[in-house]
Amino acid sequence: MSAPSLGGVSVPRGDGSTIVRLRRGASITDFAEKIDANPASLVTVLFHLGEMATATQSLDEETFSVLGAELGYKIQVVSPEDEERELLESFDIDLDAELDAETDEDLEKRPAVVTVMGHVDHGKTRLLDAIRNTNVVEGEHGGITQHIGAYQIGFDHDGRERRLTFIDTPGHEAFTAMRARGAQVTDIAVLVVAADDGVMPQTVEALNHAQAAGVPIVVAVNKIDKEGANPEKIRGQLTEYGLVPEEYGGDTMFVDVSARQNLHIDDLLSAILLTADAALDLRANPNKDARGVAIEANLDKGRGAVATVLVQSGTLHVGDNMVAGRAHGRVRAMFDEDGEAVEAATPSRPVQVLGLSSVPRAGDTFLVTEDERTARQIAGKREAADRNAQLAKRRKRISLEDFDQAVAEGKIDTLNLILKGDVSGAVEALEDSLLKIDVGEDVQLRVIHRGVGAITQNDVNLATVDNAIIIGFNVKPAERVAELADREGVDMRFYSVIYAAIDDIELALKGMLKPEYEEVQLGTAEVREIFRSSKFGNIAGSIVRSGLIRRNAKARVLRNGVVVGDKLTIESLKRFKDDATEVREGFECGIGLGSFNDVQLEDVIETFEMREKPRV
Repeated sequence: MSAPSLGGVSVPRGDGSTIVRLRRGASITDFAEKIDANPASLVTVLFHLGEMATATQSLDEETFSVLGAELGYKIQVVSPEDEERELLESFDIDLDAELDAETDEDLEKRPAVVTVMGHVDHGKTRLLDAIRNTNVVEGEHGGITQHIGAYQIGFDHDGRERRLTFIDTPGHEAFTAMRARGAQVTDIAVLVVAADDGVMPQTVEALNHAQAAGVPIVVAVNKIDKEGANPEKIRGQLTEYGLVPEEYGGDTMFVDVSARQNLHIDDLLSAILLTADAALDLRANPNKDARGVAIEANLDKGRGAVATVLVQSGTLHVGDNMVAGRAHGRVRAMFDEDGEAVEAATPSRPVQVLGLSSVPRAGDTFLVTEDERTARQIAGKREAADRNAQLAKRRKRISLEDFDQAVAEGKIDTLNLILKGDVSGAVEALEDSLLKIDVGEDVQLRVIHRGVGAITQNDVNLATVDNAIIIGFNVKPAERVAELADREGVDMRFYSVIYAAIDDIELALKGMLKPEYEEVQLGTAEVREIFRSSKFGNIAGSIVRSGLIRRNAKARVLRNGVVVGDKLTIESLKRFKDDATEVREGFECGIGLGSFNDVQLEDVIETFEMREKPRV
């Protein structure tokens, strides 16, 4: 139905429960289309609500919520995943329906995708080098991996050849960047720890990233050939972080290896395969159009955009039309890790692809379309959606102040923290103290990462993905990190006194609990006389019988013990002709109850306030 709204503008109104779904960064015009209204009318309504915006301007979720509430609509801003699904459905591509239609006969076993992670200089790349029998390290600048590489190897296990795909990351940033875009690429994480060096800050960082992604972990204890190597010490250290070795009664496989001496590499591969077989059902349908993820991409002078993609289902062929993120094009050529030309890539197969119009981002999903026009249109719509979302982006992450509201709305019940400090002892002490905070079972505290040193971009990336708050103890953000945190809306807190941090977190956690209120009586007054006032209506000349009467307090009127007026407010309070803030027991006063004029002699005016019950 259509009814006048603010400013006399006529707009279609909802019934208060009508749900309108909008994409991120939508404009008033998009909203108007959904409810069949004139965009100019909505601009006027929004103006009367105190917000100025043009019809084509991208708005944030809060502004739409205010506008929707005024017009009787509930606004739902769809998640990036839902937005992507709806975008593809508009092109008659339904990925969920495809998956549902697949039967066990369609699915075939696929190789596991393994990400190798760990502290710098603990031998990640040399271990991959030993696995692949190639020499990647020699070509790297300073022996540090400069790019993401993806490689597939064959391995003889129990008399038959099994294949594994390895992803070598330049750190956890890429891993987190992929997760931030919703790409769950990794099946298993291999955590590399040097036996002579022990668990280091980046080891813990890598472990936290893997655990946050929820993937099984296999630990490779490297450099066992070096003097001072102590593999048992590594097992003990990692037990503290929740990785309990099988020999200690846990479920994590630890393998002692030496990448330099080529020792026990087969044992490591067997452990990965056993973990995959025991914990995961790795199957995919190769007989359909390819879907997958871009692992890395770069611009090559001679070849144009070169993207390393990992096929997750279906088979990618040369000549296919594909769209990867905001890039699109026809697959001109494909190459494997050895630079050999490939005609087709099956599930879990990483290949380099030539022919895209631009360079996709790490973690962008790709899919094959029927024609190039469809690919171009999908890429164009993705680019527009990303641009609008960026324009509308405000501080959308959780801050400590927002938690009670987020919990009340049922959005969150866990406070994720990232702790960084100047020394490990301080970080451990802070973590221990925080985890001892007891606020019941409704909410919980989770430390998803702790480390020593300045707050890095990697910390902000992890906080972005897992909606965490960063606590800095005697440390500050590294260069450009504060800008990134502000852009992503990540809340960073800095402390130099440990108790101040504990107090803040405790208050936030208690704020996360839905508050309980109780009514507390302030005072009562008996009506002795009634005065008529053209300005204030009836004024009750009263004497305060108990407690005090306070201006602006909540009130109710009782007549012979029965409530005759409820949900009232003491709007005016006078002592003789002077305004008063409060009047105490035994004194006379004039009480105005606003528009409530049904006051009689001997009525009792009872005042009260709602107080939050302290939690014990």
